[in-house]
Amino acid sequence: MTSTAPARTPMDILGAVSPEGASTYLAHRAAIMDNPALSALPTKDKLLIGIGVAAALQSSTCTLMWTRQAKNAGASDAEIAEAVLVARLMKMATVNDTAADALAWLEAQQQ
Repeated sequence: MTSTAPARTPMDILGAVSPEGASTYLAHRAAIMDNPALSALPTKDKLLIGIGVAAALQSSTCTLMWTRQAKNAGASDAEIAEAVLVARLMKMATVNDTAADALAWLEAQQQ
């Protein structure tokens, strides 16, 4: 028999194991996302940043979650795609930075 229950999210699992841990995350999220004192960036832009960060950190679950929330906040498909492309670019730049010492060493060996 297959289960028809919806899949549990990572937050569901965290809440089951550590209610305090889940509660502190949700409070921190609200302090950033819902705090009028931190409204220089519109919610949609914060969610687009979340998409990029989640994609760069290779979290499919979070990327999908932020994408759904961004769509609900009015983000277009083009904006979401561009957030992913910017994340890819930034991730590529960090690979270049991480490899710079090794590449410099190789370059020095050629001289």
